[in-house]
Amino acid sequence: MGLGNPGQQYKDNRHNFGFMVVDRLADAQRLNFQSGGKPYLWCNKTMSIKGKSVSACLAKPLTYMNKSGIAAKKILKESNLLPDNILVIYDDIDLPLGRVRLRPNGSPGGHNGVKSIADQLQSRDFPRLRLGIGPQPQGVPAEEFVLENFKKSEMTTVSAVIEIGTNIALEYLVSDFDTIMTKYNNIDLRETQTGVA
Repeated sequence: MGLGNPGQQYKDNRHNFGFMVVDRLADAQRLNFQSGGKPYLWCNKTMSIKGKSVSACLAKPLTYMNKSGIAAKKILKESNLLPDNILVIYDDIDLPLGRVRLRPNGSPGGHNGVKSIADQLQSRDFPRLRLGIGPQPQGVPAEEFVLENFKKSEMTTVSAVIEIGTNIALEYLVSDFDTIMTKYNNIDLRETQTGVA
């Protein structure tokens, strides 16, 4: 599940980093999202990853960020899954752009979308992939910063993070979690950043 806000006006916002990864994954697998009256867009597919056949669902909440938990709870109920079966992908203002962090559980860390999921599921034991969007400029409130679009000078790094995030999501389906954390949590993509603001 990638987190973000639905609507064209939010499409390129920092807060929609999770949507961007899930969209890239859907494109790579040639999938189209559908709604069917649900509070989220979704697509299912059995994929072949590293020689293994895996059935997975990609999802994007339509509830807006602060109510992401409503969609997460419904997905788990309809799919008969537990919280630790869902990988939540989202932006993190406390990490610099170009860094990612994969964790099996933890606190929401001030992220309202993740807090909503934890509240609705009554659990913090769900894996999450945090995508750095920081640093937050001095004097700019967090709620404004996350709704800004990425700058042109950041787009090379943004694209690299989306690709890494897509790879992590695929490996999550077939690989040992600790192995994936070791492989990706120390990667720094900031040196790829080029261009002008």
